[in-house]
Amino acid sequence: MRIDKYLNTNEIEVTGKKFNIFLGLSLGNKYWTAEHIKTFLSWALEHTKEKVAILIPDKIQAVNYVVKNDYSSKRAASVAKRKGDEVEEIVRKILDETNVPLSKVEVLRWEQVEDEEYKRILDILYSEFASNSGFKKAVIDAVKDVSHLQAICLDETQYERLAKYVIDEMPVLLNGFQVNGVRYNLLPYPGLAKIDYLQEELLQNVSFPEITKQLNIQTRVGLVEAYAE
Repeated sequence: MRIDKYLNTNEIEVTGKKFNIFLGLSLGNKYWTAEHIKTFLSWALEHTKEKVAILIPDKIQAVNYVVKNDYSSKRAASVAKRKGDEVEEIVRKILDETNVPLSKVEVLRWEQVEDEEYKRILDILYSEFASNSGFKKAVIDAVKDVSHLQAICLDETQYERLAKYVIDEMPVLLNGFQVNGVRYNLLPYPGLAKIDYLQEELLQNVSFPEITKQLNIQTRVGLVEAYAE
C-alpha cells in the first residue's frame, strides 16, 4: 500500500492501531477491483485496533441513477440494491479465499449504519443545506469535484439533486459509526476530494463554526489517502 496523505490523523496513530478501520466501497468507483479490495483489506487487518468493517453504500447510490440515468426512484433503489448485492458477493468470495476470520470483519450495507446519531447529524446537515447558502455552495462544489461527473453535462439543478449523496455520506465521514459495540473511525480511500476537505474543516471548526457547534462530534474520523501499490 502506498500512503500519500493523512487527514485528521497521522502515521503514528495509524501504525499504533488507534482506530477501527472501515473500507467504503463506493459503487460508482471503478478502482474497487477484487485485487484492490484484497490489498486494502490486508492493510486494514494489519493496522486496525480490533475489527475491520467493509461498508457498501448501496442505498445512497440510488440518487445517482435517478439524476444521471433518469430512473424512477423505485427502479433506482432496485438497481442500487442489486449493485450492492454484486459487491457483497465479491467481498464474501474474497473473505472465503483469504481465510480471514469472520470474527475480524463486518460486511455492512448502508442501512446498517443509519442509527440515531447518524440521523441526528443528517437532520442538521439537511437543515443547513436548505438555509445556509455558504454551506450549500460548498456541498455542491464537492459534487462538481467528483471526477466521473466532470465528463458528463449536468445543469445546476442536477448538481443540487446529486448533493443528496454527499450529504447522506457526510455523517459517516464526520462521525464514523458503531456496530455491535465497535466504533469504526478510520477510512483509507484511493484519492481525496473536496468533500474530504469539507469534512476536515467541519471537524476542525474552520469554515462553518455554527454548524460544527451543532454537530458536536465527539469522535473524529481519520482519512488516509491510500493506493493498492
